[in-house]
Amino acid sequence: MIYAVFGSPTPNNVGVIELLVGGLLALSIGAGRVRDVFMHRYKSRFWKSAGQLFIIYGLSVPLLIGVISGNNLTVMLRDIIPFLFLFMPMFLLPLLRARPYYFRSILLAILMVGLLFSLRSIMMRFYGRCFIDCPDELLYLENMPTVLFTCLLMIGAAMSFIMRGLKFKNIAVFVILIALSLIPIAAMASTLQRASLGALAFYIVLIQGYFFYKSPRRATILLIIGVITALIINISFSSLFTSLLDKTQSVGLNMRPQEFFAVWDAVSANPMTFLFGIGWGGQFYSPAVGGLSVNFTHNFFSFLMLKTGLIGVMCCIAYIAGLLERLSRVILKNPVFGMALAAPILIDLTLYASFKSLDFGLVLLLISGSLVYFRDYMDE
Repeated sequence: MIYAVFGSPTPNNVGVIELLVGGLLALSIGAGRVRDVFMHRYKSRFWKSAGQLFIIYGLSVPLLIGVISGNNLTVMLRDIIPFLFLFMPMFLLPLLRARPYYFRSILLAILMVGLLFSLRSIMMRFYGRCFIDCPDELLYLENMPTVLFTCLLMIGAAMSFIMRGLKFKNIAVFVILIALSLIPIAAMASTLQRASLGALAFYIVLIQGYFFYKSPRRATILLIIGVITALIINISFSSLFTSLLDKTQSVGLNMRPQEFFAVWDAVSANPMTFLFGIGWGGQFYSPAVGGLSVNFTHNFFSFLMLKTGLIGVMCCIAYIAGLLERLSRVILKNPVFGMALAAPILIDLTLYASFKSLDFGLVLLLISGSLVYFRDYMDE
């Protein structure tokens, strides 16, 4: 809640809020679990072994290169801290295994982050202020994976309640969830987040198709109610689509391919940088931000190629592949939840720089955490 109301996903400097949130996270993990991440022998879990290798590599070689290169310490921290967030599943999964019911608290907290970030984004855009004095960096709140996840899960859950039958309670919950989902939708639409809005439309089609497969009669009723709801809300889909099309014609792919080639040019000139990267805190001139010198890219893998080199990318692919395999299990167990989780993760891995945030670590945590919870509390 501190993070949701006062925090910034990508702060320029470490302040009181960041220290408070980081300190509480450290206390929730505990020294023993941190030790286990580095020292424990994971014999039967590929993703954990890959993650262990990845974190040890990331906190040694790129860090050493950054220090030798004389990179700015603050910029290095802005790389290292988000890197540690990637391992939230490894740090906190033992706690969830011991207390599976904690998953509900974590899920509720993440939904609150998504809702409050959306609300802060809307207030900043239309009123120039939010709950607190917000710096310009908070204008990226609507990009966070928690926002899209919250939106998709609420819509999927609302659809699920209608599939249970047209009882007063189910209809009331449907109305409440759809009303709440309009907050992140408004935040994403006001800034024309093409990938997020596209994922929203694709998710609704997929879930509707899944429900048609499960029960055609109830899914038809759901479709009718959905159309009526859209007419009542009176969202101008044609206007939104026109705005998205105009943005696409204006900016295209936002120089993402050119950004990748700029990263390639930065690391391929030297065998050492190709293998080990330019280190944490290293910067390059990115065509995606007008040729400015920055310390990030908009693609997770090109970012790691830049900072950790080919070795780091190979470690990363093994770890992420292990998590995505577990995500496929979540989708099979609970398609509504699993696909709501898959969309922001896949978008952040490929299109947005939001992987450099606590939010990304939190949604990764939901992958393994949900498997533990579903195993203990759902009848399969």
